[in-house]
Amino acid sequence: MGVFRLASAVAAVPAGGLASLIHRLATGPEAILEIDVGLIADLRGRQQWIHQIRRAAADPLVAAVLFRFHAPIGGWAACQDLREAILALRRAGRPVYAVLEAPGNALTWLASAADRVFMIPTGELGLVGVGIEMTFFGEALSRLGVRPDFEAAGAYKSFGEPFTRSFPSPENHEAVRALVDDLHEQLIEGIAEARSQTPDAIRALLERAPLSASEALEAGLIDQLAYPDQITDWIQERHGSRSRRLAFRQWALRDRIREWIGRWGAPSTSVGVLHLQGPVVVEEAPRGPSIAARKVGPILRALREDDDVGAVVLHINSPGGSALASDLIWREVDELSKIKPVVASFEDTAASGGYYIAAPAAEILVRPGTLTGSIGVFGGKLVLAEGLRRVGVHSREVLGAPNANLFSAAHHFSEPQRVRFRRSLQRFYDGFVQRVADGRGKEEAIIEPHCRGRVWTGRAALQRELADRSGALDDAVDRARSLAGLSEGQFVRKDLSAYQVPLAARLTQAMMRRHAPAALADLGLLGSALRLAQRALPGASGVLAELILTHPEQPLAVLPFELEPR
Repeated sequence: MGVFRLASAVAAVPAGGLASLIHRLATGPEAILEIDVGLIADLRGRQQWIHQIRRAAADPLVAAVLFRFHAPIGGWAACQDLREAILALRRAGRPVYAVLEAPGNALTWLASAADRVFMIPTGELGLVGVGIEMTFFGEALSRLGVRPDFEAAGAYKSFGEPFTRSFPSPENHEAVRALVDDLHEQLIEGIAEARSQTPDAIRALLERAPLSASEALEAGLIDQLAYPDQITDWIQERHGSRSRRLAFRQWALRDRIREWIGRWGAPSTSVGVLHLQGPVVVEEAPRGPSIAARKVGPILRALREDDDVGAVVLHINSPGGSALASDLIWREVDELSKIKPVVASFEDTAASGGYYIAAPAAEILVRPGTLTGSIGVFGGKLVLAEGLRRVGVHSREVLGAPNANLFSAAHHFSEPQRVRFRRSLQRFYDGFVQRVADGRGKEEAIIEPHCRGRVWTGRAALQRELADRSGALDDAVDRARSLAGLSEGQFVRKDLSAYQVPLAARLTQAMMRRHAPAALADLGLLGSALRLAQRALPGASGVLAELILTHPEQPLAVLPFELEPR
């Protein structure tokens, strides 16, 4: 049906029947939705995608759903959201089929939730177990004449270790070991339950990994070996001639229209959902998404002053960042929470500054695999004087006061300076813990032992009362609605994002990517140190490594590593 015919048909029916009419016209009888699963980097887009998969469970014209798994959509928590959506489809009576090619841990775990799992006959199943590889550049920086001078408040606050050591500290190793073990057990438990096997049986398979497709079939991890055309034939035979294949993006577009029309005449009261993604910084980061205090603050104030907003959900995916920026955002959240219910929903990561900004929330919801906590603070500088002297660069200080060179890269902290710097970090740490204790409604003495820079899974954070419930974003919205005293039919959901790159910024970033490497090369040793620092902490943490070099005076509240599903 063309656009004009569709418009005429819509005009011919009452407003209340518009959604159902478009649904009938767009979907047709018994659609087999086909969904390609790959990385979705944008936090808001990822949740919209999962939200619409959940909506497919309630669509009577969706006969079944076929997932083709190519890559994880995000971190462990994002994958858990998707897995829950798959299980919701099955509970609603929609058969779910999964297609694997050469899956690793996360894709094997996701596919295990399906009714039937297909695998390409020549594929390899890399169910090898959860692990993390920590990289240390201390010795390399030393050879370059770069001497890190860092301090931390919190025994487990290990963000500086990649710059200072060649191996992890005992505290760092202990924390990472516990984190890996917990996520590993979640992986085993999920597959074992879904495939009707014992955890010990899955552990035995991990010791044999990687498995060939035929070995995976024999072990009961998959149900059938088949190529794409054979899978199509199988589905056609299973569902008959009335079914038709439909790309999920087509169904989703039409469903969004249907959902939009369904809001006509809806109540004006809303639950605002603010998606916050990336490192916490004062100004917007020059590359990638960030949680910029200068931008987030006005959005939170607008939500506070908007009488049509009944409650707010902070959807957070952040390793933390600037302590100053975190505190500025905390203040706005705290003021908002005095007027309206605020609920925090943690996705893959809500650590350090990412946790700090959520401390005033009435409730905190986590996924079992969310990296949570890292409540501590870190700061310092990279001393470049020795390396610069090697290449003929010398400096002479002319000071108006003894501490005018406190953050100079030319020398280490003097002992009196170090004492004062440690006190500064400790003051912020004490304040951080107090903010968390106040938000949790607990005595500081109860909360502090679970802080100290320690990172927990969401499951472990719940046990330590650093979070209130396990749930996804939709659950957090429901809790916010309930706390605001709104019934299900009394509100609409309003999604906002604090990150949007304008065209001018995109052009600037493109120029920086093109010309910055040459500029860094001209800096010689300093450029090498910067590149090493950024590589030591990939992704969003690379922005924070750059912050250490450019703003050593700013204490950081940062997760010490990133952990991605494979």
